Amino acid sequence: MNAELCAKSIRELARRILRSRGVIIQLPKHIEIDESLSLTISDLAPSLYFGVEIKIHQNENIVITNIGEAGGLIGTSQPSENEVWIPLDLQTGLNELSLEIIRLAAAGYPGCVGCGGEDAELPWQESKVRLLFD
Repeated sequence: MNAELCAKSIRELARRILRSRGVIIQLPKHIEIDESLSLTISDLAPSLYFGVEIKIHQNENIVITNIGEAGGLIGTSQPSENEVWIPLDLQTGLNELSLEIIRLAAAGYPGCVGCGGEDAELPWQESKVRLLFD
């Protein structure tokens, strides 16, 4: 697994989450999540109207469903081609995603120019990224 590719995938999913109108995070009950994530984002970027709904499911993956934007999956099974795949340990992947969301919100994303990372302006090509993971 390429750490740089995982970081890019995490950053892409974080950008998608912040561009959405809200997110549903489905995860197994043994995974810990900061339930105040939406409050933290609101404190950092008051102009973002953003909600996070957390649901427990029985699968061994984390499914991110964005409202108005394609989502993603953290885990070993690959989602559809329009969703971002983060092939990491569930807790590590969720922690890294949460940190990236907070970093981007603190920088002013999506209402800023150039703060979304060097690859933010380029179209995301999930199929090419997945080929590089193999």
